[in-house]
Amino acid sequence: MKKKMINCSLLLVMVIILSIIQFTGCSQEKSSANQIALLDKNKISVMSISHGNSVTKEFSDKEQIEILLDHLDGIKFSKMSIKQEEEVLDKGKVFNMDTTYVIQLMENKQGISKADIAVISEKELILADSETMESTRTVSYMNQSDDSSLNAVKEIYSLAKKAME
Repeated sequence: MKKKMINCSLLLVMVIILSIIQFTGCSQEKSSANQIALLDKNKISVMSISHGNSVTKEFSDKEQIEILLDHLDGIKFSKMSIKQEEEVLDKGKVFNMDTTYVIQLMENKQGISKADIAVISEKELILADSETMESTRTVSYMNQSDDSSLNAVKEIYSLAKKAME
């Protein structure tokens, strides 16, 4: 009888712990840009864009930055598996392609990047998880394929392409 009570107590404790984790959001997958890369929109003042193997250009046009951030907010993301990352990033080769734009958002010119965005095409955008960038493996998130996300990715791609012309 005493053994059954201990088992029931352990089960109850486990259920309570799992409930706490779920309610605090620890088990939730990140799905919005702000959950993945915590950005204070008012502090972002520099946008750096690289295009394939070309030079990097920095922009401090607040209007362009706000437009990019607004579009980024319109994207729903899904966490990428290691296999997906390997396929999409092609062992890093995708970053050297002329169709890829890498955007970094910073608070100032000498600052550390607050968000790293790889715009691979008009339909594919990858956002690095800012909390994992200092660790051994950066977790990446890719846009979902719903209409609003695809439209936002297309707008960001056009913005980056136009800025680099």
